[in-house]
Amino acid sequence: MTHNLFHSHSVTAGMADRSKIIEKNLIGKGLGSFRASFNSLCGDGRISCVPDALDQLAHKDLQNLALDLPSALQTLPASRSLRSEASRKPIFSDRLSLNSAIISDDFDLTRIKPLLATALADDPDDAHIWRQVGRTVTESTPPPRPIASSL
Repeated sequence: MTHNLFHSHSVTAGMADRSKIIEKNLIGKGLGSFRASFNSLCGDGRISCVPDALDQLAHKDLQNLALDLPSALQTLPASRSLRSEASRKPIFSDRLSLNSAIISDDFDLTRIKPLLATALADDPDDAHIWRQVGRTVTESTPPPRPIASSL
């Protein structure tokens, strides 16, 4: 019982720390280049620049946009402080794994659409964006392989 109580307390403390990190490191205009890429794709395809337009983008355009977002997020200070649920390292360290998954032939781009839509919202919620990043990384990247013991 004590272990569960301790675990519950550490999870709550971790969530409070996460909230503080997000509050102190707001995204602000940090996704400007990502949004500009989306607006350019919509303009080229003559479609409305709203998150629902993601369903109207060509596969290659959606894939490129999916690669732009992790790059933009990586430059944000919060990405160096927030911990990844997948690797327990800073979130920015998951970028290469996510990019590899996105460019693979068998990656289902619908997995990243919720994150893209959240980041493209008119008034995006930073905490929701970072939660979506965590979900996307967890769903899109395989767990690390255990290191074989030499003993």
